[in-house]
Amino acid sequence: MFHVKHFKLHQLLFFVFLITLPLQTRVIFQPETAYIGAVFNYHLAFFVYLSDLVFFAAILDWLLFHRPNLVSRGTILWPTVALFSLILATLFHVKHIDLGLYSTLKWLELIMLLVYAWSNFKEKLMFHVALWILFGSGVIQAIIGIWQFHVQHGLNLTFLGEYVSQLGTPGLATIQFHGEKLIRAYGTMPHPNVLAGFLLVSLVCGLYLLSRETMFHKIKSVLVSCGTILILLGIFFSFSRISWILAGLTILAYIWFHVKHMNWFHVKLISIIAIVSLSIIFLGYKDLAVSRGSESLDSNSVNLRTTYNQQGIELIKKYPLLGVGVGHYIPAIRDSYRLPDWQYQPAHNIYILLGVELGILGLGLFLLIVGKIFALAWPQKNSAFAKATADKQLLTFSLLLAVGSFLIIGLFDHYPITIQQTRLTFFLLLGMLAASGNLGDI
Repeated sequence: MFHVKHFKLHQLLFFVFLITLPLQTRVIFQPETAYIGAVFNYHLAFFVYLSDLVFFAAILDWLLFHRPNLVSRGTILWPTVALFSLILATLFHVKHIDLGLYSTLKWLELIMLLVYAWSNFKEKLMFHVALWILFGSGVIQAIIGIWQFHVQHGLNLTFLGEYVSQLGTPGLATIQFHGEKLIRAYGTMPHPNVLAGFLLVSLVCGLYLLSRETMFHKIKSVLVSCGTILILLGIFFSFSRISWILAGLTILAYIWFHVKHMNWFHVKLISIIAIVSLSIIFLGYKDLAVSRGSESLDSNSVNLRTTYNQQGIELIKKYPLLGVGVGHYIPAIRDSYRLPDWQYQPAHNIYILLGVELGILGLGLFLLIVGKIFALAWPQKNSAFAKATADKQLLTFSLLLAVGSFLIIGLFDHYPITIQQTRLTFFLLLGMLAASGNLGDI
């Protein structure tokens, strides 16, 4: 049970940070520098988010009043120090030092989030409160997104950072249906794909929480089940096809996990959730699902992704060692290609994007950090995972699914490392996954 007295101030502030994580509440500085022609480019803007301020307060309390021994975090600390040192080194050859410094600070925030989570998630209560918050946030985001789609406009939630522009606005995310455009669900995110990515994490949280319940906790199971159905519907109305696939695979993975452990109650419960969600979609929105699912692979969005990725690969060939510099993907594209103003976008692949900005060395260090985290979470050499309790296996399995989903999404989109909400979520999950390997039996 959650009791405030169980937590230190920095941990309470961290929970507040988790609540603010999906929000776009922010201040933008020097917005005129973020325009290419008449088009505002998110990746050239300087933002300070509410989530940044709360996280900074938590980190400040943690470092000043608890003086953590970060050297003991050496397994991941030294590769992250090496990565950050490389990021600093790239500042010496960037053209726009203000953009480089801003991006460097964002990377420092991500690294500190990873290290903080790895250092502070030491007991089951910390994990469970965090997962409940992420699940609850996902339910709220799903409700907002479903509502937005059905009314086809924003809900005047500007204080939460919601922004859904009018039909016809360049860059608005829509789908074609029966000759007309329909606005996709945004939540309080900058794009429906970002909403879908966050909801995938919330889906994992919901299925994890359900998997810990038994038939003797019917009220809690019913509430979490209803929330999970809403999250699945929110993913549907985002119309992110990769997220549709990953949501289906996530459900199948949990069913496989429970079949393996002969938890038949949970197999039935998760199957019912899947059936109810699919029934709602196909009874009420079958034509929408078929229309979106059958869109040609040579559609404009797919062709643009291919073009963006090809441009990124050419830049890697041109700047292989240290890349073009932190935060300088868009300036490098502008220097190399003449495009319509709205087409100056990062590669829709985080591995290409990292290779462009930080070079092959930076990409290698990032992959090394991820590999070490997976090794910490699932140390196969001594069969620790096999010997762990079912609850600990379930937690590690869930975090592996969430992190794995972001790594797969990273093959098709850039938002796991470029957009505030999802890059913070991604590095939070990496830190939690690393911490789960040292967690005692739960």
